[in-house]
Amino acid sequence: MEEMICTGPAGTLACLWEKAAEEGPCPLVVCLSGGQEEGKRALAQLAARAQGAAVAAVPVEGAQEGALADLFWSLRQREDVDECRVALLGTPAAADWVWRLGSRFPQWFAGVCAIGGHGDPYEARALKDVPLRAYPVKGEPLVLRDGRAAVDVERLAMGLRAAGGSQVEERSPAQGDPWQGALEDGAVEWLLSQDRRTQFQVMWLQPGVWRIDDWFTASCYLVEGREKALLIDTGMGEGDLAGLVSQLTDLPVEVAVTHPHLDHMHWIDKFPRVYLHKEDIAPLKEHPESYPSALSYPGASLPELMPIEEGSVIDLGGGVQVEVWELPGHTPHSVVFADPFHKCLFTGDAIGSGYIVLLITPEQQALELVAQYRQALERFAPHLPQARDYAWLGGHGIQENGGDGRHQQDYLAGTSQYFNPIRERVITDMMALCDRLLAGEIPCTPEKNYPEAHCELGCAGINFRYI
Repeated sequence: MEEMICTGPAGTLACLWEKAAEEGPCPLVVCLSGGQEEGKRALAQLAARAQGAAVAAVPVEGAQEGALADLFWSLRQREDVDECRVALLGTPAAADWVWRLGSRFPQWFAGVCAIGGHGDPYEARALKDVPLRAYPVKGEPLVLRDGRAAVDVERLAMGLRAAGGSQVEERSPAQGDPWQGALEDGAVEWLLSQDRRTQFQVMWLQPGVWRIDDWFTASCYLVEGREKALLIDTGMGEGDLAGLVSQLTDLPVEVAVTHPHLDHMHWIDKFPRVYLHKEDIAPLKEHPESYPSALSYPGASLPELMPIEEGSVIDLGGGVQVEVWELPGHTPHSVVFADPFHKCLFTGDAIGSGYIVLLITPEQQALELVAQYRQALERFAPHLPQARDYAWLGGHGIQENGGDGRHQQDYLAGTSQYFNPIRERVITDMMALCDRLLAGEIPCTPEKNYPEAHCELGCAGINFRYI
């Protein structure tokens, strides 16, 4: 057991840490406790049960939410922690914090276990797609905090179910010590069985259109016609995406890929037909090993690959016709899908997702790629009048709130300081940015969180990844 100190923008906070016995990225169970001594006892109990996992105990007495969030973020970034298998629980004395932090940062946790506590039932709905196990503890069912209702486990669990949460387990209350009862009920083992790689978040956008985020925060979209449905991109999750979309629609589902990157065409062999830019088909057929995770296992058969290009139309029936518009730059053959029926534009990574567009190039060829991207934007510009009142839907929807993972979920707490949805202004600013780069009027500077160069102008930004 050792003590770790985290110093972040919101202050300094200490936690107790027990590293995993195994090497490499391991699961992490974080336990919130009322105080230091309670944390030590909880840590020892959890370490005995969490075989192969790291364990941290975080005292919340007197803590501020920002400092706790900074600490969680730093723990998730450790090289010996598997960020997709970080689980949250707390002693009954810290249960309110479990509800609060889980509601504010749901995508950080593979699973959450709350032993009692009160929470805001509306904030807690952000947890509806996170596996949650909750243990009622005898006490007041409802309290008022700053004039707002804070409710107990029974009401929180029911509120989550009413909001569409299907992974809520409300366990029987323990007869004795609630903490011991939860441990004996296998709470730790249950938490360790959760993995964000297999989880999805589904958002209904309008009749016939769904957004599906995997927990790597890649966004794909399901569009229904009368005769068939189209899944635009497949993300990078390792759950049963094909099974999920079959629950959303009874129609046969085909796939359209905006560009062949691992976070947009994961396991395409799970679907019978895939639309892909015509120039990307031959390389995929000839060297499938060069497209990591495109197939669910080495040697799997490719689906039927249908070539598309500028002007191609995918007819879903009932007047739903998805048009293909080319916008290369992020990849040599990136495309955008336009759906005039639903007034949606699915942009993949061709224009970024409200943050930046990523250009991947040898450093000495960076300006050459900028010039090519500028030309592609010019060719794309005639589509803008048609798409002006469309919903522009990017390949990483959460990046509307920026590229800083620590703050992407700030909107859940109403504290966002960044909001930049994709829209026509981003296109026009991007063209101006390219012009200024080519003229040598804007420098590229190292990007703090990435091994890239960065530049921006107005609402547009470019990150360069040098290869």
